[in-house]
Amino acid sequence: MKISIAMAAYKGERFLREQLDSIARQTLLPYELVITDDSPDSGTADIAFEFARGVPFPVRVVRNEQRLGFHENFFKAISLCEGDFVAFCDQDDIWVDNKLERVAEEFVDPDVMLVVHGVKVVDGDLNVRDDNTASHWSYRGIYDPLTTNPWYVLFGMSTVVRHSIYDYIDWRDRPEHPIDPGFAMSHDTWAWFVATSLGKISAIDDPLVLYRQHGANSCGVAPDRDVSEKVEMTKAAGATHYRRMATAAFGRADKMLQVSRTAPLPVRKRAAAAVDYYRALGERLRRRADLYCAATSTVSRAGTVARLLVSGAYRPLNHGGLGRRALLKDVHATVFRVSIE
Repeated sequence: MKISIAMAAYKGERFLREQLDSIARQTLLPYELVITDDSPDSGTADIAFEFARGVPFPVRVVRNEQRLGFHENFFKAISLCEGDFVAFCDQDDIWVDNKLERVAEEFVDPDVMLVVHGVKVVDGDLNVRDDNTASHWSYRGIYDPLTTNPWYVLFGMSTVVRHSIYDYIDWRDRPEHPIDPGFAMSHDTWAWFVATSLGKISAIDDPLVLYRQHGANSCGVAPDRDVSEKVEMTKAAGATHYRRMATAAFGRADKMLQVSRTAPLPVRKRAAAAVDYYRALGERLRRRADLYCAATSTVSRAGTVARLLVSGAYRPLNHGGLGRRALLKDVHATVFRVSIE
């Protein structure tokens, strides 16, 4: 099984060699390792070149002439991979020795487009932290297309994808990120969007990476929030937020329209289903945004909630709905004329 590793590096001297050594210990060696170095003025590439001389698989190190930034650098690394599968790799973690072998088992099913696994959170010295990673980990098992939360934020370094998803849907000119308006989707969010639309995903419990948190991570473990904090965050979202979410959903629908004509028929059919799915989701979010406008009357709000409810808009997030909590919030906003711009 040909698994490429895509690593986006930036001034990685502190931890890079430990990560590379853990790749060399894999019970299933990678087909290749591609490193795109976004810090040509550092010693990162020197460490990578030295490592490459002692391993039995190809290591390609590409030094960017101009800095691309974390997300674009990752997409560049992915675009240079030639294997049938691509494993996303950060520069500062440690892989468990059987990571690639364990993940490869899940790709025996040709419909599985993405595999994601558990992680163990550690500090800079690899001491296990008290973080309850279960709170950042929502899926276990096999999921059919469009049966997961479309807005789910996964750990990119715990992800391996089938390379063909980048052939089916062009990743350039990516839709707006739903959480960061004005920014294109990141490499891991993109992989989740396309993979969950065009095929199955497999989520396994095994903690196959020591996820190092050292204070200088580009991305890291989100802080645990108690119920009151989550309630306050939900209450703060209003018309502007839901319009942005609607824009993101419509953008995803438009992207699925661009599925390659050379993609297998089942993939093209799933893309067509994803177009309908995201258009419906975008329309629900657009209607929901109108609820929270000060100019919207109580009668109009009640009618909107009723129509959304009858249409199934408040079904669980995993099935393209807004969720039960959204229903409770919208009813409250209607009864008490809550307006949130």
